[in-house]
Amino acid sequence: MPRRFSPLIIEPQPEALAGAARRFVLVLVGTVVALSIVLATYFYIQQREYNRISYQTVIWDSVQFRNAHQGFRIALLEALTGTSGRESTEVRQHYDQLLSRLQQMRGGPGAVIYAGDADLQALLYRIEPAIRSWDMQLTAFAAGNQGAAHAVAAQSQALDVDFNALADGINAIGLRRLELSRDRLSNLYTVLIAAGVATWLLVLGFAYALMRQLRATEVAHAEMQALTADLEQARREAEEASRTKSNFLAAMSHELRTPLNAVLGFADIMRQGLFGPIDNPRYAEYIDGIVKSGQHLLSLINDVLDMSRIEAGKLDLVERELDVLQAVDHALELVGVTADGKGVTLQRALPAVLPRLHADERLLRQMLLNLISNAIKFTPEGGNVEIAAALLTDGGLAIRVRDTGVGMTDHQLKRVFEPFSQGDSLRAREAGGSGLGLPITRRLIELHDGQIHLSSRKSAGTTATLIFPATRVRQLAGVA
Repeated sequence: MPRRFSPLIIEPQPEALAGAARRFVLVLVGTVVALSIVLATYFYIQQREYNRISYQTVIWDSVQFRNAHQGFRIALLEALTGTSGRESTEVRQHYDQLLSRLQQMRGGPGAVIYAGDADLQALLYRIEPAIRSWDMQLTAFAAGNQGAAHAVAAQSQALDVDFNALADGINAIGLRRLELSRDRLSNLYTVLIAAGVATWLLVLGFAYALMRQLRATEVAHAEMQALTADLEQARREAEEASRTKSNFLAAMSHELRTPLNAVLGFADIMRQGLFGPIDNPRYAEYIDGIVKSGQHLLSLINDVLDMSRIEAGKLDLVERELDVLQAVDHALELVGVTADGKGVTLQRALPAVLPRLHADERLLRQMLLNLISNAIKFTPEGGNVEIAAALLTDGGLAIRVRDTGVGMTDHQLKRVFEPFSQGDSLRAREAGGSGLGLPITRRLIELHDGQIHLSSRKSAGTTATLIFPATRVRQLAGVA
């Protein structure tokens, strides 16, 4: 007797922890990616601003602007006194340099800073017109007008105050910007520290969840192994019990059939009156009932024993080359009386010549009888059953049994090959039978490496087709 065991109940904790671990991974990766994007963007903006406006460059430009102004005035004064031999052309060169520095202040990188500071803008508005007005006076100086040069020198000296204020203003802005940069850098360090702490916390949380998941997975794996071992043991015991049952039924063939055949033989002798007539006619009716019931019981026993032998693997094929037409005709002869009794017409739609088939003759006849008998059983009076056969394009052989009976639904069609299952249970009970005809037929055709195809529609009949592979088809009957 198979042992009983209690199924193990596995809690869904590993799956939940696995989901939590996956969420931790997603959060961790998302956070790291987000922090990386934010930090990269911040550094990019800072670097772009630094590249766009270098305050060291701005301060340097203001210093060079002031130095160019002082150099111009010195050159002008020396040209007026004649102490260094400077000429007006050299003064013009210094003036051009001064204009170049002025253009740099107006259109260079520092222009953005100057535009944002009202004081610097006011200083430039005073300095620029004065410097540009010197162009005509220097032209007059080059023509010999000493007074024009003295006027330029006086104006240049007066601008020293504005130049110094401009340099001081730019330096003050630079200092403020430097303090802002330090503040930004400090904030950046704070963000980096916070991001590092958050990342480490996420990593630790992920590691903790992962360790819990691993422990829970190990427990679940151990429980699953134990459950698998129990199920495997139960499967082996069930298979052993099934084999024992099949072997028992197969071994009971003689014990079941012998007394039943004896009962049928004695009842048939009494029905025929071989040793004298039976006086009471009711006894004759009872004896006839005994014969019919015994034959029906023997048919059921044969089906059960055949299925048991097939499941036990004790059904061996006795194969030879068969005449398919002769096998079909023999089967039709055996069921002819039954068909006539039900008022069902048997139609033979066979070609004149068919190839020979390498198969077991008894099992082929049993398959044909099962299909034809089944078709007759579920075909009402006035219907017909057609038996046809043909070669397939791949060289195989198909034998088809089609009826005009009650048919089956899709649900019934799915269960019809299950042992002891019958398509139309109500009609099956009325007609009798074990429900093993089609399952046995499928097992027998599979023993011949073939297949059975079944198609049916409710109230539109059923078609069953036996397909034998090309390896079992021999040369045409009657052809050398």
